[in-house]
This record gives sequence, structure tokens and C-alpha cells, in this order.
Amino acid sequence: VLFDSFTLGRFTSFTEDGCPDGYMQIQEASRPQVGGSWCGTSWGPSIYYSETKSITLIIRLLHLSKDQNNYNFDFRMAYKVLRRDFATVRYGGTPPSERPYFKMKPLPYPVNISREDANVARPTKTPDYYLGDLISGTYCSRIFSDCDRKNCRLQSPNFPGVYPRNLTCYYAVRQHEVPQGKHALIVVKQPNGQLVSIRSQKALYSTEQERGNNGRELKFWQQCDEVQDYVTVYDGYTTRDPVILRFCGGGVAVPEAISSGPELLVEFTTSPFGTFLQPATAQSLHGFQLEVRFVDMQSPTYAKNKRACEFWIRGTGRGVLEHPQHSLPPNTTCLYHMQGIDTSGPSGRNIIYRRPSFSAPRFRVWFSVLKFYVTNALNPNLPEDEYCGSHLNIWDGPMRISPGCSDIFCDKERSVQMSRATSPQSVIVGRPPTNATLVARFCRERAPRTCEHALLRRSRACAKTESFLSKGDSLTLELKLTQGTALKPVFFKTLYEFVDLHQDGEPWGRGPCSRRFSSRSFPEAPPDPPVNFSSPRDVCTYRFEAKPGEVIRLRVNGVRSGGRLCRSVHSAHSPDVGDYEFTSTSTVAELKFDVVNMTATDDFRSFGFEASVEFVRLDWNCKDSHHITGA
Repeated sequence: VLFDSFTLGRFTSFTEDGCPDGYMQIQEASRPQVGGSWCGTSWGPSIYYSETKSITLIIRLLHLSKDQNNYNFDFRMAYKVLRRDFATVRYGGTPPSERPYFKMKPLPYPVNISREDANVARPTKTPDYYLGDLISGTYCSRIFSDCDRKNCRLQSPNFPGVYPRNLTCYYAVRQHEVPQGKHALIVVKQPNGQLVSIRSQKALYSTEQERGNNGRELKFWQQCDEVQDYVTVYDGYTTRDPVILRFCGGGVAVPEAISSGPELLVEFTTSPFGTFLQPATAQSLHGFQLEVRFVDMQSPTYAKNKRACEFWIRGTGRGVLEHPQHSLPPNTTCLYHMQGIDTSGPSGRNIIYRRPSFSAPRFRVWFSVLKFYVTNALNPNLPEDEYCGSHLNIWDGPMRISPGCSDIFCDKERSVQMSRATSPQSVIVGRPPTNATLVARFCRERAPRTCEHALLRRSRACAKTESFLSKGDSLTLELKLTQGTALKPVFFKTLYEFVDLHQDGEPWGRGPCSRRFSSRSFPEAPPDPPVNFSSPRDVCTYRFEAKPGEVIRLRVNGVRSGGRLCRSVHSAHSPDVGDYEFTSTSTVAELKFDVVNMTATDDFRSFGFEASVEFVRLDWNCKDSHHITGA
């Protein structure tokens, strides 16, 4: 239906009693009546595309103007029936007029057509859109599923024409099939700004500023309350879930809104009253593209709890930590709890010579920030952050809540007392610190200590001045956001490593890692299996002391030589080092581990060894006794 001109009473408001003189309503067959009203005056063409095969226009005039020179009731419209396969803007596909037409005709002589030529000549067909399944009893609410295998599109009702008034549509998106070991994220976006136009202002005529940008502007959050036509994106399947984006307007690309899980809800709301008169050229189009992304399930790239952005990284290894891969609402605080702890459980390896009074932490957390970047706001009308608004804090120690330090120049020596964690997720070993100390703050205006060169290929290792080392076994990362990341994305990338300080044996000698193993510290029965030990990350000497009547049996299971050519003493013709067993002839033996010419890229993974030791008692069973004397 084309409304070439339309005059029906006065239009006074979008929300309350907006059509006092009369109104027009449009009803769709087999759809519930929504009750929205149109009135006022417009001179430009407005097009309405039906959702069904039949529509009814209801026009009611309540008050006729007494002034004969000022008519308040006049309209001129035209209509046309369009076949579904021609409605490619709504349903996708290729129009019939553009489809290739083939007519069989014999060729006069054989023609060789290469595979490449055949591919070039083959016409491309635009796939049909999947517009979701309409929920029974609703006008426009739809359910979408498994959009990774479908060409999903979210559209306003009656797209690409004007949308109805007094309407609320829900678009529920869910990903059912997820590859094993992966986690699904739903992405809703519209890179083509010309496909979005949601009324955002009460003005019926263009202002000087709007003429400059042709009405192309997106508005967000409270800026959309003027007309109350807007789109809201929820991080979940219900309206009780966190809101990650709300916008109106159009003419420019809509930023990505990414859910934290396999469910996302989009809500489209319009005010009860409306008019066809627009301050700019009417382009009442509204459509979104959907995309499904998969991330590793066991990775701190998404928040498992929508109400709390909290991550737990525990273990004995190392890795890369990045910003959440989904959108976060404004005023969000994310906590990354990092704790060094042996999560492998009982493995048969006996840790010996552990003093009961030992209170120093076994692990320490090494941490380095490679980059921290806060982008400019995608909407220039958004208020600028205060100095260091969105920032990243590094706390030395465990914490469960965000501390109340509002000053960005908090004293590094200031400690914030934290309550002990009561969550079953909180695994605290030994005697952890009961406070957390702020050691660094990163924001757009300041970056105290970074290691950017580590992003390059074959870069040197991060120096002490480019990284942090915790005093205990815990370190906490706190990301505070003043604005949502859908409109003002925040990116960071860091390296971390849990440094294991445990060494088998007892301290001995002057070396930092020289150790002593004595038989008297073992139980009476020799351990079974033999006690294992491994080399720490330095040049070391291991001393083994047996009791009288015992010998030392040492088995070296493997040596890591950093990829260099290494030849064993007992087999000089083989470049590989296999298992080696040594049995002493006395009660004392020493094993020296020496590494030379280590580079900045080498660590304990490059050079090291693993071995086991047994103290074996010898039984002297002689059949005959001999007494020999001599000079």
C-alpha cells in the first residue's frame, strides 16, 4: 500500500492521546490486533508491505475542521499485489527477472569448455533468508535456531516498509548444536546502515544539524526515550537478563552485540501513536544479520554467569589471557582470579622433605600486559569517560569483591582487607595473604608497565621492568567498565605463568638450587615406586647420602637439551639420550646438572631432566670366612 499523501486530523504525541481528531489502523489477517494508530499530515510517499495475504484499513474521523480552507481529512493511496518470489528484499533469493534462462540448442561443432570457464559463467544465487518461526498468537515474535547453518535475518514487522505502532516483538535466538569442547556465542549486527531507520525524535521537520548529516545518526540508551521506538538486546533468553545494547535512529552501521552464551533475545518496541511525516527522507527499513561464533569451552573468554563477570584460572602452567569475547553492559566489573595450585591430584609422585613449618607459597604468579586499548566511542554523542574511566587493575593477592578505592593514584602500599572466599570454587592452599595490594592500573591515558614487543614474532622474553611477579600464589585482575563494550570496546591481551618454587630434597651448599637427599630422612622401608625428582630452573648439584651398608641407585629417565645435539657418556654413537641407570660403590654420590649458553627464549621447558633415586641395602652373605694378614 502506497500512501502518496495523507491527512487525518492532528498529531500531538507519540505516547499519550496522540490522535485527538481521528486515526487510521491497519489489521493483518490471522494476526492479533495491536491497536496502534496513525494520524497527522504527510506529503512524501510512505509504503506499507503486508505480512499476510489480506489487510484491513480502518479510518476514523472524530472531529472535522470547521475552517473550510483547512481540510483535516484527505488521503490518496495506491495498492499492488506482489508475488512472494519477487519480494527478495524481505525473503532473499534471486528475482525471477534476473534468473538465468537456458534454451537447448545444438552446437554446430564440438566446443571444449574448461572447468575454470564453466565456473566463471555460472550465475550466483542469493540464498533465501531464514526469518524465524512465528510464535503462535503473536503478531511478530519469532524463534530462531542454529543460525550457523542458516542465513538468519531479524526484521521489523512489515519490512521493508513502515513498521506498525503500539507493538512489541521478541526475537529469541538459540544455538542448539555446539561442537564438542566449544561454547557458542550469538552475534547480532547490521553493517549496512541504510537498512536501519527507527524513529528517534519528536520533531516533524529537519533541523540545521540534521540537514548536514541527512538524518544519519544512531542514538543509544536514554536518548531513545523521546519517541520510545527502540531495539533492546539482552544477554540471554528473557527480559530479566542483562541488557547489552539499546539503540534507535539509523543511517549508520549498528555495532556488534555479542551474547555470553548460546542464547540471545532482541526486543523491538514502538510507541502507540505515529505519523508518516519524517524530518528526513523516510527509509523505514529495519533488519539485522545474525552470526554464530564458537570459542573453546575451557577458556576464560566468556562469563559463565550472566550476573557476575568472574573468571577462575588455576593450575601450574601458563597461557594467554584476553578480554571477554562477548558484549558487556555498562558499569560492569570483571574479576580474574589467578592462583597457582597443583590441580593434577594424587599421581604417585611423593614430595619429600617438605617441612611442616614451611609457610612460603609454593607458587608465584608471573604476569605481563602485552596491550590494553580502549577505543573511541562508536557514537560521538555519548559522554566522554572521566579520566581513566574504563581501566584494568592488577592486585597482588586474592580478592572476592571489588575494593572501594576510587582514586586512580591509590598508594601501592595500601592494602584492602578482603574476606576469605566461601565459594566452593575458591581453592585456597597453604596460608594465602589476607589482603590485596594494588600494583598497577592500566587505562587509556596511562600504561605503567607493558611488554608490547612480545606480540612480534620471535621476540625476546619480557624483562622484569615489563612484567609483574606476585608475592604469594594468587593474583587478581580487575576490569572496570563505565560504558558497555558494544559501543566502546575494550581490548587487552596478557601473558601469565604459575611459577612452581618447590624443590625436592633439602637445601645444600651455596647454590640456589643445590639439594641434598639422605637415606636417614626416608622411612625404614624404601619407597615403592622410587622417589622421583626433577631439575629446577638453574644450574644445580644434587648430593645423595646413604647409610653405612647402603648404595645409591640412580635412574635418569630423560634429559631435555633445548634441541641441541647431546651425546650420553655411555653411548657416544647415539645423538639421543635414553634412560640411564647408575649404582654407586660408596655411600655418597653427586649429580651435577650444568647448562651453558642459555638464551632469553630458554626456560625449564628447554633444559631439564627427570630422575629417581633408591637407597639399596646390601646383604653380605659369605659362605666361608677368610682371615688374611700380610705386610
